[in-house]
Amino acid sequence: MIELQTFATDSLVLTESDSTDILGFADGQGLPDFPCLSRTHSPSSCVPCTDFSPWLRQRVRWGDVDAVGEYLWRVRQANPGVGDSVEQFRQHYRALAGMILAAPLTQHLAGSEEAMLDLRTALVLLAVHEGFSGFIMTGEAPEFVAAVMSPHRFSLLHLQGLVKRRNSFVAHMGREMSYWAGWARLGADAVAPVDPPDERDLHEVLGRLATLPLGVRAHAADALRHFSAETRVPRTLASLSRYETRKRGLDVTDSTRRILETGLVVPATDLDAWLAGWTRRDLLAFLAQAGLRPRNSWGKERLAEMAHTECEELLRGRLAESGAVELAPQYLTGARRLREYLDSARETWRVWLGFGTGLEM
Repeated sequence: MIELQTFATDSLVLTESDSTDILGFADGQGLPDFPCLSRTHSPSSCVPCTDFSPWLRQRVRWGDVDAVGEYLWRVRQANPGVGDSVEQFRQHYRALAGMILAAPLTQHLAGSEEAMLDLRTALVLLAVHEGFSGFIMTGEAPEFVAAVMSPHRFSLLHLQGLVKRRNSFVAHMGREMSYWAGWARLGADAVAPVDPPDERDLHEVLGRLATLPLGVRAHAADALRHFSAETRVPRTLASLSRYETRKRGLDVTDSTRRILETGLVVPATDLDAWLAGWTRRDLLAFLAQAGLRPRNSWGKERLAEMAHTECEELLRGRLAESGAVELAPQYLTGARRLREYLDSARETWRVWLGFGTGLEM
């Protein structure tokens, strides 16, 4: 049996979590009035300015309810809710932090200490935008958790009870809303294990993902999903960070550097694949700037061929400047297997997040 690496990089986490103050960890990246919120999103959207998971992970390990509650408050501060005073809202988020740190996660999952620590930290990241009820199944939270927990092995416990509660919720909601009526009833055998297969190619990818903080890990999974598809067009890592990942907290410049350091992706060199991502208008504009006059009747393939033949050196310079990356060839099979595993695990995480956290609200 291949022994998959779980999160074994505590020294990295400790180094990056030296600051005991959340504002120190934010390091001026946020807004003047809301120092933990992203400068590139509306404050009311409550998007963190960076990946706080290394800082949070240590506070979760220490059981520091005040620090975790302060994180939730700082990120929700611009849009805390309706009806209470500032102090009441702060107390609400401290209470929520206490619930997450005390939640009986092992009631339905068994995993290593480090796996459960990552999972509890992921729940804090989710709690900024999510409530833990059956409704969480409709969003992207299960996909985020599937990505960040992929390096870990878990065993499901008391699965029949979870599936029964899920089916009861869906049946009840289906009587009131047509949206839920389309959800099929699940059998226990339809819930896949959250235990990555013993495959060496997958193991090599997961071992590198395991070295990354949670937000960066989710960003890397976004990129690997793209590059494991049939059309592996080079893209910048920034363009491959989905909003559903960024809203949990991400500094794209930092995460780009970290993902490149894993070796999973490398600077792009495949001009033909890169050009495949250009539109016909892009190609016409490029050729005009290069002083060439293609016929307006030419299709995209003919334009791309002319650009490659006549302007290869200029194109390679543009490619290098773009920051586009491609999947390192040795990880193609592992990336495909990761995509398959994440797709199969998503339904399981839907059920667990809705009915197995002990935080149902």
